[in-house]
Amino acid sequence: MTASRPSDESQLQELNRAIAANELTQAATVAFVLARRGALPIMQLIGLAGLMGHAGQTQRAAELYHLWLHCTESPLLFAAWYNLGVLQIQADEQQEAEQSLRAALAIKPDFIDARMTLGTLQERLRQHEAALATWRAALAQIDPDHPASRPQQIQALNSVARVAALRKHYPEAEDACARSLLLDPKQPEIVAQWISLRQQQCAWPICAPLPGLAEADLDHSASAASMLCISDDPARQLAAASRHPVNRAAPPAPLADEQGYLHRKLRIGYLSADFSDHAAARLTAELYGLHQRAQFEIYGFSWNEEDRSGLRARIAPQLDHHIRLTVMSDLQAAQTIRAHEIDILVDLHGLGADGRPGILAHRPAPVQIAWLGHPGTSAMPAIDYLLADSFVAPPALTPSLTEQPLYLPDCVQIHDRRRAVGPAPTRASCGLQDAAFVFCSFNSARKLTPAQFAAWMRILRRVPDSVLWLCTDTEPVRDNLRVAALRHGIASERLVFAPRAPQSAYLARLQLADLCLDTLPLSGGEAAADALWAGVPVLTHAGHSYAARLGGSLLHAIGLPELVTRSARAYEDKAVRLAGKPQELARLRRRLAKNRDRTPLFDTPALVRHLEQLYLQVARGTLQCDVDASQPDVSLPLVSILIPTGDLDNPEQLERTVRSALEQHYGRCEIIVSDSGTGDSRRRKLAKLLAAHPQLRYNRAPALNPEDNLDHCLTLALGDYIAVAPPGDVLHADKLSRMMHFYQTYPGIGLVACWRQPVGADGTPLPGAPLLPTETAVVGSSLANVLLTSESGAGDVLCQPASLLLRRTELGASFGHYQGRRYRHLAGVATALAALAGRECAYLPAPLSTFQPQLPAAADSASAVQELLAPALERLYLLYEAHTRQHFLTDSVKFKALLASRLNALSALVQQHYRALAEGDPQHNEAIQQVLRQGYQMLLASH
Repeated sequence: MTASRPSDESQLQELNRAIAANELTQAATVAFVLARRGALPIMQLIGLAGLMGHAGQTQRAAELYHLWLHCTESPLLFAAWYNLGVLQIQADEQQEAEQSLRAALAIKPDFIDARMTLGTLQERLRQHEAALATWRAALAQIDPDHPASRPQQIQALNSVARVAALRKHYPEAEDACARSLLLDPKQPEIVAQWISLRQQQCAWPICAPLPGLAEADLDHSASAASMLCISDDPARQLAAASRHPVNRAAPPAPLADEQGYLHRKLRIGYLSADFSDHAAARLTAELYGLHQRAQFEIYGFSWNEEDRSGLRARIAPQLDHHIRLTVMSDLQAAQTIRAHEIDILVDLHGLGADGRPGILAHRPAPVQIAWLGHPGTSAMPAIDYLLADSFVAPPALTPSLTEQPLYLPDCVQIHDRRRAVGPAPTRASCGLQDAAFVFCSFNSARKLTPAQFAAWMRILRRVPDSVLWLCTDTEPVRDNLRVAALRHGIASERLVFAPRAPQSAYLARLQLADLCLDTLPLSGGEAAADALWAGVPVLTHAGHSYAARLGGSLLHAIGLPELVTRSARAYEDKAVRLAGKPQELARLRRRLAKNRDRTPLFDTPALVRHLEQLYLQVARGTLQCDVDASQPDVSLPLVSILIPTGDLDNPEQLERTVRSALEQHYGRCEIIVSDSGTGDSRRRKLAKLLAAHPQLRYNRAPALNPEDNLDHCLTLALGDYIAVAPPGDVLHADKLSRMMHFYQTYPGIGLVACWRQPVGADGTPLPGAPLLPTETAVVGSSLANVLLTSESGAGDVLCQPASLLLRRTELGASFGHYQGRRYRHLAGVATALAALAGRECAYLPAPLSTFQPQLPAAADSASAVQELLAPALERLYLLYEAHTRQHFLTDSVKFKALLASRLNALSALVQQHYRALAEGDPQHNEAIQQVLRQGYQMLLASH
């Protein structure tokens, strides 16, 4: 007797029970039986296959789909093919998924979900034109009047915008964004893309209002990259960077070990979209091969498909390791970088369009540095440092940077010296008249702004026989600029457009220009450097932000600072003047040709050596190497010796100070020289020392006053402890060792001071004596009371920065700050008071350094009186703050007596110099009156 076959109904009940119990093996067995008989309902098929896919049984689930499709007659075959395609996408079976989705569409051509999924798959496969065609077809099929279709319509429009932009179909991409925003204005990322697309087309005004979006809404949605081209305000640029999706998301757990690794060589990873023909790759083309392989191992990480350009062929062999991250998610890419134990990861794109900041957010390396790609802050907590120079990132800019600036000595921008500049073509071949004065700007269209273009049109109006030579991508962009010129009353024929060209031809034709005009607020760093390399002077307007100062940095580094202007009017006047002074312009061209190979701008090997020094200073972990007494002891805290210098300093005295700093017995120092002067005599004097001692760094900081230059030194410093050595000081070889001993031995020490012996020109000691006769630890509050009550100035001598060794954490961003106020004349006293709260001071009476006192510079009567009164004013402010905060001088009776005495002394000085003050600065006089009023109010309040 044979067993009867179970009925379809009973097997279906068994299937449902197994699915409900998550018994996938039993459910699959029953499902296959039902599918062979064509009796498996499609809902059970889709549900079970989905569960199997999640359980890692993708192949088995696909077999079930194929069996069902082969054995089942159903009007829903298209749905099965679609869900099979989705399953295959999840299993990364992309070719098979494309076939399944096309099968679904062959059955049901109006199946929008399948068409949208196919477009997404084609984009993933980098079939961009095919993806665009698919989404266009989807948009044509979607009923725009049906309310339920709105999400699909928005998705399709956003997809078209994204891929059309990749293919540089900018008008189509912009139109798709605008249509999407009409359906839903609350899409900040699409608003940001729309703004970027308008910038790339010179579609002005950039932030033209859209329905549902006011101009303020558009401004607050601009991406960080777009904001660099919109505003020169560092605060707005920081705000835009903070809005980036990577900064709005919760920070992921860091992958790298914060303490670093143990390696024989320092592993440097460069993160780039590719190493082919784009700005970062062109600028760094020579970098990778110049690294010293005895100390560094160079990794390149990229994710775009590489072209077969000559540039890639040059770069790839220079990398010790080239790892492709092409199909990886941000997390997978970060995990790959972490697996290679990279010591320092250098991001070459930042928040720009080509960047992948999400990789860095996972912190795959213990130290992460931003360079080149995004000339501004990223606002990313995962980025530790931003490479800079003293011109692009002066001290005033640091509050708008979340990263710590890491300063290169001359110019932050690196260059490729192997670029050939061939013979210049004829002007006629480039559409230029031989007699015309040719202004040139070969920057990308997005860097052109209405304000900048208006300035250029005013220049053309003032220089009648001139043209503006531009390089643009497309005819629509050219048309937009022609119309803009006409609106300014300039004939469109005076705009000459050059097509894109290979780099050798591009540099050759650049030589035809008379003057290159830089852009603002985003300076054309690469374009300006190309012009200088080709021998064409560049005129720039240096703004406030890092991005707006790149051109100025290049010009300072090549010895043409007179081409850096500080206002729009000065920029226009200078351009007009040079156009009318051919001899002056010819002299500039000759000087540029002479300086090109003699000045730091294009000295790429020197820049790489400085870069390596910075890498070694910020790296964490330990390098395995042979014991070498000349190597720093990395177990010791780093001490930074700051040497601010300028035109008033004798180069020989500066050299003596630097040599004494290099001879310190303390085992881990860096020495920072910041030169605010003109000329090159001080650098030349130090050239041999700079070449021989990697711990010695020289930086240019043009035109800073002495106080700001000292603060700039502090900004450059990487040390945990700070010492100051003005040029002319000679440090005893044991100075730092003896002073650091107190910090290392006594945790309660907040300040270490020593005697600084004055000497004559022949080195003979001058009269003077230490404040205390023996090595002493002084309670902080007692010393603070001495500093605040001393009338003789002994405290001022004790607290001169050159007499102190300070914890970096106590200093903040600059010297001379106490309770939020800057003290310029009593900077040492203010710095000491900040360090002494709740701590002790160690005093060493030994003459651990010597110096030659300088006579004060002569001043006019009004200035002399102000200089006389300024310390008295600052003493009163310090007194007010210390007592009000109850840090020091807590005895109210003694405070009142001291305050009355100081107020009487200041009043007497004011009366004595009344006439000179009346002729002086009214604001200074008001400050004096305000101090007196505040003091008398405190006296009355103390009764």
